[in-house]
Amino acid sequence: MGSNTFGWKQKRLTFYVNPTHCTIPESELYQRIDNAIQAWNGIPDTDLEIVRSTTVATDGDSEFRAKTATQVPLILCSQQLSDYGSVDANAILGFVPYFDENAEGYVYYSGLVLNAQPGALAELSQLAPGEVELIVGHEIGHVLGLGHSGDPDSLMYFKLNKNFLLVTQDDQDGISQLYPRNVLGGALGCASVHRTETRLPVSGLLAVLVLLIVLFLMGRFSFKTEQPL
Repeated sequence: MGSNTFGWKQKRLTFYVNPTHCTIPESELYQRIDNAIQAWNGIPDTDLEIVRSTTVATDGDSEFRAKTATQVPLILCSQQLSDYGSVDANAILGFVPYFDENAEGYVYYSGLVLNAQPGALAELSQLAPGEVELIVGHEIGHVLGLGHSGDPDSLMYFKLNKNFLLVTQDDQDGISQLYPRNVLGGALGCASVHRTETRLPVSGLLAVLVLLIVLFLMGRFSFKTEQPL
């Protein structure tokens, strides 16, 4: 599993959703997104938790394209995919147009754009619910920092050849690498490792000193040469 960055700095990541222009009912949209998010939660060896904000995002298409959106990562629907460059609206349901990192290498600006372009073959309402969840889950993987996988069974495989949403071991390994679990816990981190006391107590020092004196005196008498008569 390839990855392009350190991921997001926060371990509890909130996705914001603006349902404006989306071509399926809001309740169905939220259900598809929630199922995709849930697929990435509960992975062993990671502290990452992903949630969807229950507050409707006020940042929209124009703010996202201008990179002034503050509710990120953001999920929204666009009626004109060409606003984001060369995007085939007849083949692409969703894509991640921005993936910006800060000086530390952490992601700070990204999101997912869904196809709501009228008449497009890959427009949101034209796909089955399972297809929507699969594609949204794949694109969320990109937002998290994962690249494409070479494993055909992986959710992050470059070609979506599956018909159900499943995060494989390869996907899990990628997330665990980007967001490793803090196995030591908060108070027992590297900065709080305690030294083992190696100094002898005072009583021990006195005992050693007495022993050295006794040995010294015994040595003097044992090796004293006799005087000639």
